[in-house]
Formats: sequence, structure tokens, C-alpha cells
Amino acid sequence: MPGWGNAMELRQPIVSVMGHVDHGKTSLLDRIAESTKAPHEAGGITQHIGAIEVPLRRIEKLCHGLIRPLQFSVPGLLFIDTPGHKAFVSMRRRGGSLADLAVVVVAMNEGFMPQTREVLQILRHEKTPFIVAVNKIDLLQGYRPLPPWTPIHKGLATLPPDAQKHLDERLYLIAEELYAAGFSAERYDRVSDYARNVAMVPLSAKTGEGIPDLLALLIGLSQKFLETDLKKQGVAGEATILEGTEVRGMGSVANVVLYQGRMHVGDPIVVNGSDGPFLSRIRAMHRRAGGRSDKLQAVEEATAAAGLVISASELERALPGGLIKVVAPGVAVEKALEDLAIETHPTRSVMENGVWLKADTVGSLDALLFECQESNIPVKGLEVGAVTKREVTIMGAVKDPARRAVLAFSVPVTPEAEETAAKLEVAVHSDEVIYRLLEKYQKWEEETRREVEAGRRKETPHPAKLRLLPGYVFRTAKPAIVGVKVLAGTIHPPCRLVSSTGEEVGTLKGFQESNRPVADATEGAEVSAAIDGAIVGRSIYEGDVLYVYLTESNVRDFKDLPLAPAERDTLEELVKIQRARTKNRFWGL
Repeated sequence: MPGWGNAMELRQPIVSVMGHVDHGKTSLLDRIAESTKAPHEAGGITQHIGAIEVPLRRIEKLCHGLIRPLQFSVPGLLFIDTPGHKAFVSMRRRGGSLADLAVVVVAMNEGFMPQTREVLQILRHEKTPFIVAVNKIDLLQGYRPLPPWTPIHKGLATLPPDAQKHLDERLYLIAEELYAAGFSAERYDRVSDYARNVAMVPLSAKTGEGIPDLLALLIGLSQKFLETDLKKQGVAGEATILEGTEVRGMGSVANVVLYQGRMHVGDPIVVNGSDGPFLSRIRAMHRRAGGRSDKLQAVEEATAAAGLVISASELERALPGGLIKVVAPGVAVEKALEDLAIETHPTRSVMENGVWLKADTVGSLDALLFECQESNIPVKGLEVGAVTKREVTIMGAVKDPARRAVLAFSVPVTPEAEETAAKLEVAVHSDEVIYRLLEKYQKWEEETRREVEAGRRKETPHPAKLRLLPGYVFRTAKPAIVGVKVLAGTIHPPCRLVSSTGEEVGTLKGFQESNRPVADATEGAEVSAAIDGAIVGRSIYEGDVLYVYLTESNVRDFKDLPLAPAERDTLEELVKIQRARTKNRFWGL
């Protein structure tokens, strides 16, 4: 591994493990937590609620031959023990995501899956550096297990040539997916510039091979690229709320990750609540006793970064993904509450004709808002919590039918909301994957716009023209019945017709095809037409081109509406005709 040098005192980086379901996230964390645990050794692996802490001295032992003792000043790694991308977007801190680094787990035998692609979108949004852990190399044909915790660069060289070739092919496919998402990637031992390339580490969470390489890479990249972010700063503690829960004998508690500063029992704190920030005071703090034990160990103070259980009054109101901040001496409580409200509220430009967003946490809401902005979906309002009658009623008044929707990410929909949505024709789309949620909405939006356009075309004349077919005059008047061919657009009777000079010639009452009435006729159709008020041989003639009559107001409306190219050309022809007829060169502007 490259030498990264020493640095001043740093806090340990926070690492989030992400990836598709069943690709090995939990197995990897279990392997790190349990297989690296040193029984009876002070400072061994300690798993706190929501976090697995791996001190540097344990990493040095596990990564023997990969890193040297005293090479790093990063004190260790704090893995967030909450699976999946939802946890990542849910966990926030002031200025961005909670994680300093991420590990994206991809199963070698399956490659990228939908959830993996969403993970990459989130990482790009957050600008979070990451490593790809290519898991399940033990499934390679010809694979021979090595001693546990063997560095993978040694193990790969012992594989049969066919197995090495197969692995390279799989890595190439994963690199292709990363490239499509905007990232350049290479196997970690072939990377020349870690600032420009994503490292892929082949490993097996089952056997432990490759995990030393992953740990060494994480600790090295942390010190090389995150030194400024990891410098210990500030005394007043700041923590992210992972979740709220009840503990017997303690009441309501919050599982948190302390990412900056210090916290002490007795500190006044401001907390993000479901109904806004509130003031409280730390009554007690705990860590897990070690390993997978459920026993809690009381502590009087803690320093970032650490996983903690905090007991304080009114924590049942705590908002998952929100923040807890110690009120520093000399800071007014009102100012602390105001600052917290501003820091944790997603910024947005409210659009009158936009959708409404609902999500389970502040972080999820922020991620959903970002993806809507990326997809040019306007947002009218957003908030954390279940979909209720209130926001559905608000959306019922939105003018644009294709924006009359609520996008619900990982939250329930109340029965009252469902009933109100049905009455007010508001669509409620729900999903636990952001990109699928947006796909649902976009598909519905497209269908809704098609339906609206079809209805509008029936109610409002659109640019269209037809030609009277020579030799197909069935009646000359009252009404004239003639054979016609539609040259452009779609014509919905009844509608008025004008000649190529702009003079009104009559009203198209209806169409027939094979002696049967038809509701409309589109470009290329040949049908018989009944034209009331027209007389063949006097006001209309065989071979004439007639246009659907449009008012000047209609023409102005079509400037901002979608039209087919043939419709747009027909509109321009009609405008020229009317300007010549009225001698008004500004007609239609």
C-alpha cells in the first residue's frame, strides 16, 4: 500500500456500507465486527448501537504486510451498522451526509442491480468518496480458500488462470457500470491515482479474504484525502439521530452517531423534532459493552466519532435523520433552536404547480428533493411523515393535472388520505426506492398528459387541413357530402372550415368511413365528410385544401403547447393566410 504519512490528531472517519439486498453488506459488517474482535484485549473491536468501531491498532494487526505501525494518525474507522442506501440518505449532519466514506458492496456473481445504481446516484449527489467491495469471490470456479484474513493481492496470484480470467471479466463489467454512472474504476492494486479512480477490492465476507486490503485502503485514503474534514474541531457536540426507541428502565432514547465535538451528561441540547426543534438535556449516555452484547455501558462523556445511546426528556419527539446539538456556553437557546431549524431544512424553490414530497427522514427528503430537481420535477411542498388528508387536499387545488401528485418515500398513507385522493383525483405514488418512485410518477405524468391532450383536442380545434378528393362528391349541399383526405393534424367534428384565402366555407359536421360514423380523422385518413353551409361548385371545389378555423386567441395559445411538425407547419400556413386576409401583419402574435 502507498505511504500516506503522518498528520495531526484526527477523529476516526465514519464509513457507511451500502449496496443491493443480499449482496453481502450485513455479512461484511459481521465479519469486521466479530472476526476482528480480540477477546480480553483492551481497545478491541467495540460495537455500539448503530456503529462498529475498529481502532487503528487492530487494523494494523489485521493488515500486517499492507501497512506499517505508526504510519497513520487516523485513530481507526467507525462503520455505520445500518444496512442499505436508505440508512445512508437518512443520516445527515450539518453540511451534508453523515458518512465521510462509503463502501459499495457488489456481489461478483450478480453485478449491478437497481439498488446499486441508486446508491451511485446518492453518492454523486453527496460527493462522498467510495470504494467498491466486490464480494463473493469464493464462488469463482477453481477458487481455493486461503488462511483467514489473507491479503487478497496474494490470494489472487494463486488462483487458476481460468478463475483469474473470470474475475477480470466480472470486474470489467462492474467497471463498465461505474463508467456509465460517471466514475472511472480499476482493481485497487492497479489504481495509479486514487483521486481520479474508484478502487474495486475483490473480497469474500464469508472467508475474510480481501477485508485487510479494504481496511488498509479505507484508513489510507481517509488520511490522504480527508485530513481537513477529520481534524478534531469544536467542543460543542453534534450528533445525527439514527432512530428513536424505548429501553426498559430508561424510557425514550435516541441511537445517535456523534460526528463532531464532545458530549457530556448534563449538557443542554437542541433536537430536531417531528413538530420542530426543541430543547432538552442529556440525562445519561451509553455505549454497548462490546461485541454483539446487548449490555449498555454508561459513560459520562464521549468524543467524536462514536455511536451512542442518549437518554433525555421528550426524545420520543426526535426526528430520525435529524440532529442533536449541544448548546455551547454563551449561546442563547433561541438562537440554537433557530440555527438548527435552518440547517436541517432542505432548501427548495417552491413551485405553485409542483408535486408534494413525503419521506421517512430529513435525509431521505433531501435526497428525494435532489432527484426531483435533477429530473426537472417541480416541488410545491415537502415534509417528513405519513401522507395525510391535509397535503392531499392542498394538491387537489393544483391547476396542472399532471402535477396533482404526492410522492411518498418509505412512509405510510393514511386511510383518510387515500379516500381524499380518490375524491380529488390526486395521485399518491409510494415506493422504498427513490428512482422507482420517480419512474412511477414520470410514467403516470406521461399518461396523464396524453389523456389531457386527447381531451383538449376534442374540446379545442387544433391546426389541421384536408383536401377534397376529385371524383368523390356524393351531395353538393345541405349538407355537402364529399370524400376528403386529411393532410395534417387530427380533425374532431364539429369544427368550422376556411378556404386557402381565409374565407369561412362551412361547418364540418361529421365523418364516415365504410358507411360507419367515426369520431375523428387523422393525417393520411380518407373518409367522407359532411360540410354544412358549403355548396360544391360555388363555395368549395374538388381539389380544394380547407383548414380548421382557429381564432387569433387559439393561435396564441399554441405557441406554448406541443404540436407535431405537420401541425406546426399548418399553423404557420394559416397565420400567413389570415394576415393576408386581414392585412394585419401582427395577427396571431
